[in-house]
Amino acid sequence: MKKLIALFSLCMMMSTPMFAQKYASVNAKEANVRTCAGTNCAVKWHAWRYTPVIMIRANEDRDWVLIKDFEGYQGWISSSLLSPNGGMSAKIDLNVRATPSASGDIVCTVEKGYPFKYISKKGKWIQVQDEPLKASDGVCKGWVYNANLWGFFKQ
Repeated sequence: MKKLIALFSLCMMMSTPMFAQKYASVNAKEANVRTCAGTNCAVKWHAWRYTPVIMIRANEDRDWVLIKDFEGYQGWISSSLLSPNGGMSAKIDLNVRATPSASGDIVCTVEKGYPFKYISKKGKWIQVQDEPLKASDGVCKGWVYNANLWGFFKQ
């Protein structure tokens, strides 16, 4: 009987995910990602608007969220700085093109980790747009091959 209960329990655990991953994106021009849940904690890195993250868990008060980025880096961010709207990060240094084609003119070049807002999709190409920290840097809007991006968008 004990073996039957153990087998049943194991099957139930394997058929049901332990938790569903929830995605969010940063909704502030620049946000501090910290070592622990609170403004007194050290800043580990900065994240910019549209940076997509996986929400791992919230603190007890639910005002801070432990997040993970596409490279697996983790840290805490204020829940008020997260949005359910989509965002994308460049998985590699890449060229953003004027048209959804590898032969399209290069509009701008960005570094690995650069965040974008999702605009639309055409085949395996994603149209994206950034929001630069300084307006004088100009907006980068164009097309990127989907395999070079990590993130999510609402449909």
